[in-house]
Parts: sequence; structure tokens; C-alpha cells
Amino acid sequence: MSEKIPYTLRNYQKKAVSDTYNLIRQSVKRILLVSATGSGKTLIATKVIFDAVSRNKRVLFVVHRDILIAQTYNKFAAVGLNCGFFKAGWEENIDANVQIASVQTLPNRQKWKECKFDLIIFDECHLVAFSSICQQIMQIFFPDAIYLGLTATPWRLSKKESLGDIYSALVCTPMPKELIQSNFLVKPSYYGLDFDVSLDEMEVTNGDYNVPQLNTVCDRPELIQQLCHSWFDLGYKRRSVAFAVGVKHAENIAKAFLERGIEAAVVTGKTPISERNQLYKQLGSGKLLVLASCGALSEGFDVPEVSCVMLARPTKSKALYFQQLGRGLRLAPAKHDCLVLDQSQNVIEHGFIEDLEEIELSLSEEEKNKIQGKAPLKICPTLDGGCGVYIYATCLRCPHCGYNFDLKKLVSVLGTNRLAIATDKEKLVLYRELLRHAYSNGYAPTWAAVKFKEKYNFFPPFDWGRGAVFNHQKTDSLFELYQDYLGNAAKRLNKDLDWVKKYLYLEFGHDLTLEMSLAR
Repeated sequence: MSEKIPYTLRNYQKKAVSDTYNLIRQSVKRILLVSATGSGKTLIATKVIFDAVSRNKRVLFVVHRDILIAQTYNKFAAVGLNCGFFKAGWEENIDANVQIASVQTLPNRQKWKECKFDLIIFDECHLVAFSSICQQIMQIFFPDAIYLGLTATPWRLSKKESLGDIYSALVCTPMPKELIQSNFLVKPSYYGLDFDVSLDEMEVTNGDYNVPQLNTVCDRPELIQQLCHSWFDLGYKRRSVAFAVGVKHAENIAKAFLERGIEAAVVTGKTPISERNQLYKQLGSGKLLVLASCGALSEGFDVPEVSCVMLARPTKSKALYFQQLGRGLRLAPAKHDCLVLDQSQNVIEHGFIEDLEEIELSLSEEEKNKIQGKAPLKICPTLDGGCGVYIYATCLRCPHCGYNFDLKKLVSVLGTNRLAIATDKEKLVLYRELLRHAYSNGYAPTWAAVKFKEKYNFFPPFDWGRGAVFNHQKTDSLFELYQDYLGNAAKRLNKDLDWVKKYLYLEFGHDLTLEMSLAR
């Protein structure tokens, strides 16, 4: 193993490592590390493992899904870590200081019980840590080891289980809002699509909406047609993922796009890993534009080029929602934002990812009841539409009137089906004014983005400029004027035809007549 890790951690990643070590020095043995999707939590863990192995410590790293084995190994191997595996098809090397295992395989193997592990890491610990085998690892086999839990989404559906029941200390990297403002993640642009379903009447099974019922109400031709139409209007040519309820629903979504000449495919939890990786490669290269998923992309999916997320599956799981949303927030060349097409009411149900202000290591309802003393209370705010009753301070939704404390900021409707955070409205209006100013003075539209960044220290989502110059007016003469304007700007900046098309689509939307005009 090399003596030094061959990459530089960001400052917040270094702080997460330092905070973890400070807790260990204080004899804390169960630590939860929360780091947003795309923030590099595996890199943080790799540094911790690298340091542990440098001191001749032994590490067990447990993943949730088989597909994560290869991703994890590639990152460990890149820093010179020697690994063994408890997983069929992977070489077993019991002498290696780092052992990688899938939670499904461990119950069927015995040799790991003979090892002595100093550090045990559960990846996606909001799922892994509650499995029966991991409970046995903590309580029976290695009770004295140091445990580090990794997650981007520290929430459970079950009120009887909470990460605070397992971990005693918390380390957090910056919240998504700060990562976006620091240009470590791109900013989402939210669009709500019509969804004529009353979820209040839906049955709940194991804490989430009943899947057969969801299939019936979501896998309908009219909803799938609307999803396709909205993508053509708002997300045309963006590399996109669609989250479906079931396999048939995913297949019908892909079929609808294929019928319109858009390369689309389906990936499910049963798709072989080699086939998945091929699909991901095609999506990243642009050979594939739409990938419809059922139970496959919420974890371990890393295609930074994705800039459109279609939510066609309602869920009560906040963790699942933020995982799905996070698939489109990673940085990539020429990527300005992530378009979110919400045909599920998930944004209304769970809020904006930018609203996450802090994470607490909370206890389950069962554990709370064991704690003596008066529980803190809060008032459901009548000024914001609540009912005014006293409720427990830990409640995120009022049990009396349904007021959602998690969705702290109001939703404003801007244009057609446009959702924006109220506190962003001023910024959005300014960016649109800058685009009009750029057009009036013959500046390139990129001038507006640069001026915006000078004021707010982050680039505006590309999608904020939709229809800004001509206020959603679409005529042949306006199209020709804007095309000439963009053509002149492209010559000055040495941009190609795709650059011109991108800004034409932004102003006028996708239209076959425009496509033909550009082809001439």
C-alpha cells in the first residue's frame, strides 16, 4: 500500500475525517456519518480506512447491494488497499486487512466470524444496520469494534427504528444548499405535473404506499403521455432517469419514449450487473437519453451527466425521495442544473432538497418512550395554515391538521407548472432580467449567468431562463431574430450549433418546426 492517499480531499471532507477521529479519541464507538449524495462520502470513508490500515487495523465494509461491490473495490484499489471479499464471484482473501461484503452474503459465510475487525463500516446504514445479520455483528460477534455508518439519507419509515438507537454520535458534511452554493452540486429546478390521485386514500403497507395500488393509478397511458410531453417541452435531449412504481410501469414509460424516436431503456433490481453497467455507460455517453427504473437507481448509480429526474412513483419514504433526487445533482461538464419533473407529489410531500438545514440523531418512538422527563413541545403555527395545537417538538407533520414543518418555505407557481422556492424568487427574476438585458445589448446569454454569479456566488440553473427573453411568446419572426442573435454570439465565442440549439430550446421549447428550421 502507498504511504499517502493519491487525491486531495475537499475541506469539508477533511473536516468530516477530523471530526470522526475526535469522537474516536473520546472513546465513542458508534458514529453516524451523514453526507449528501454527490458529496463524496465514499472518499471520506476511503481516507478513514486508509489510515486504519496504515496502523495495521482490520476493516469490514458492508454494502447494501451487490452492484456496490465493484464500485467500492475500485475506489479502495485506487489508493492501494488490498481487499478480500465475502461475495460469490469475488476472490476470498481472509488475510487482507480490508474485507468487502454484501449484507445478503454474510449469513451464508462463516469465515468472517473468525476474523478480528477493529473498524466496521455499514454503507447505506439506514438500510444495512437494521438487518438481522448486522445486528448480530454489533451485539454478538464484534461488540467492541468501532462502527461507522454512512448515509446520505438518515431516515427510516418505521417509527420503531431510528439511527439514534444504534449510533451515539453524529458527523455531518455541509447540507445540500451549501454544497450547491459552493458549486459542489448543481441546483435543481422543480416542475410539478398534474397528478389526479388522492394519496390520502391510498393504503399503506410496511410504512409506504401499497405498490399494487400505486401501479394501478400511476401506470396509466394519460399520465405516461403527460410525462413524455413535459420532457419534450422542458427536458428535451437531457440525459434522464425516470423512477417508476413497477417493472411494467417502467417498461411502458420507456416504450412511450421509444415510440417518439427517443432512445430509452429499462433497468430493474433483477437486471444483471454487467447489463446495468452497459446501460449506465450508454446513458453517460448520450447514446441513451432516458433510463426508466424500478428498484435499481436509488443507490450506487453514478452517472454525473444525468440532468433530468422524472419522479413517477409517489413514496412516503423521505430517504428514497432524496436518493432519487440526488441522482441528478452531481457535477458534469457543461451541466448547469438538474430538471425535476414531479408526477408524484413527492416535492410537496417531502420538500426541497435545499430546505435541509440540519440533521439530528433522533430516537425511535419506542426509545423516546423509555426516556423519563418532560418532552419538549412546539405550536403548530396558525399564521402558516396550521391549527395552533401543542405537539411534540420532534414531529415533522402535525397529527391533527397535517401541517408539514419540513416544508418550511412557501411554494410559488411561476409559469406553467413551475415550482420554485420562495426565497429564490428574487434571484430567478434577476436572472431573467439579465437575459433580456443581454439580448437587448447584443451580449451573449452566458453574460447573464456570469453577472448572476458575481452577485450570488453560484451559477443560476440553466432552466431558470425558460422563455425569459420574449416572455413565452413563440412566433416565426421572434425565432428568426433570436437565432440570428445567438448565431452572432456563437461566432464571437467559437461555439457550435448545439450551443445555439440549447438556447433556442430554452427560449422557445422543443418544436418540430424549429428542429426543421435548424436543419436547413
